[in-house]
Amino acid sequence: MDNIAALVKNTLSNSGLFSSSVNELSGGLYMYDIVVVECEVRELHMLMGEVGNVRFGDPDNSYADEKELIELIGDADAVVCTARGKFTRNVIAAAKNLKIIAKCGSVPNNIDVEAATEFGVAVTYTPGANKVSVAEHALTLMMALLKLMPKSTEIQKIGGWKSESLQASELTGKTVGIIGLGAAGSSLADMLVPFDVDILCYDPYADPEKISKAGASSVEMDTLLEESDIISIHCQLCDETRGFIDRQKLRKMKKNAYLVNTARGALIDEAALVEALTEKWIAGAGIDVYSTEPTSKDNPLFKLDNVLCTPHLAGWTSECLARETQGTTDSVLQILKGETPQNLINPDYTKNLKK
Repeated sequence: MDNIAALVKNTLSNSGLFSSSVNELSGGLYMYDIVVVECEVRELHMLMGEVGNVRFGDPDNSYADEKELIELIGDADAVVCTARGKFTRNVIAAAKNLKIIAKCGSVPNNIDVEAATEFGVAVTYTPGANKVSVAEHALTLMMALLKLMPKSTEIQKIGGWKSESLQASELTGKTVGIIGLGAAGSSLADMLVPFDVDILCYDPYADPEKISKAGASSVEMDTLLEESDIISIHCQLCDETRGFIDRQKLRKMKKNAYLVNTARGALIDEAALVEALTEKWIAGAGIDVYSTEPTSKDNPLFKLDNVLCTPHLAGWTSECLARETQGTTDSVLQILKGETPQNLINPDYTKNLKK
């Protein structure tokens, strides 16, 4: 971690963002107040301490309560967040000094971007920062499911040995369906090349040339469901995709197929998935995200022996966190210098800047 911190600090210093003194940024009269709702890598967040006071949220608080999030933000000039906490209109309106909400990670579904724009608050994110980590996690879940890792590990622990019930499968030569060919989906397609798989892709918004370059065939959703041995979900969560993988779609999958989700939990009808796994409509699933997070220990998925669950870890690698933290640090400092940050979601926020 020390090496990553040194690398990021060196990168930021070379970018010129830390070459400015606090006096240059604030006229020597004011140290900015910066809030980090959920700490990813403290050493990297603290690099923003060169321009102000960095405060951290309670690691045990989900900040689902508006009042608690409003209290945490207080008079902050900048907020760095993950998916924790919902930045509603009320929360943003109460933050009188707020200039930027910088999201670590992908599209900020937990931020009311329209309200932020109305109140002159910039919203940024770090697209692509987690693409390698997420794709690797999806591939790991695929391999673990095909090799029956959960079941074989438990049998070995109680003194069992290989048997017909532990006969696994190869990934090589299989048909893999990818739903959503964005950054993570494209990275997964690249990683699958050595396995000589057939890749089917469903993404109505992807450029056909991009799909072709990924070595994939563009197909309709029903075709992907009916022909894939493994399906990996990598699309964004929005009104159109909420509950996208429902009971009807799960019924169309092969009985020996696996479903992997490292995108967003609400993309799948979780109750329907439990039914599909219980009734053996599909062979199994690898799940990293849930409809409610943090999910309860009583989640029925945890009671099934044909599902491999991880606690939203796909993007939780030291390398990914370093890239995300660098991106949010860049954005915060650029806003405080009066510059336009990269990966700005709402450029119209400038029309409503606080005087």
